[in-house]
Amino acid sequence: MKHYELMLIITPDHEENEAEALIENVKGIIEQEATLIHTDVWGKRRLAYPIRKRTEGYYVVYVFECAPGFIAQISQALRVIEAILRHMIVLFEEDIEKLKEDPPETETTVVPELNTVEDTPESVELEQPDEDITLIEEISESDEDSTEPEEVSQESDEEATVSE
Repeated sequence: MKHYELMLIITPDHEENEAEALIENVKGIIEQEATLIHTDVWGKRRLAYPIRKRTEGYYVVYVFECAPGFIAQISQALRVIEAILRHMIVLFEEDIEKLKEDPPETETTVVPELNTVEDTPESVELEQPDEDITLIEEISESDEDSTEPEEVSQESDEEATVSE
């Protein structure tokens, strides 16, 4: 028997108790023909990209032991559950004994959303540039549009090397 890791992303549209019921439902599906070793609920997180027009989801990770033939059955059962945005099953190659001895806490934690209006300070102070910095040349929009190279005088080059 091999060890596998299943990660689910559940839609955030459900209440917390509905999400927990779905987590238990998936646990029951796994326990039909597999030995569940560990369940880790990561909680609500922001998705890397939108999935079915959603930007957040509940992440849940299961580690279990089963025969390779059961993986197709689990995958098929998870595809028909509409509340599951995505799932992925991979071989679990880490030390399983370490996971059994010291499992991380499985509490659901809600990560606060960043970049909200409440998090933004009312006034922002800008840093003043160092006084040692001098403006060498200012480029205007008309300069960017021209295709002719600018003539540079030797005097300005000599002044630049002297000031350095």
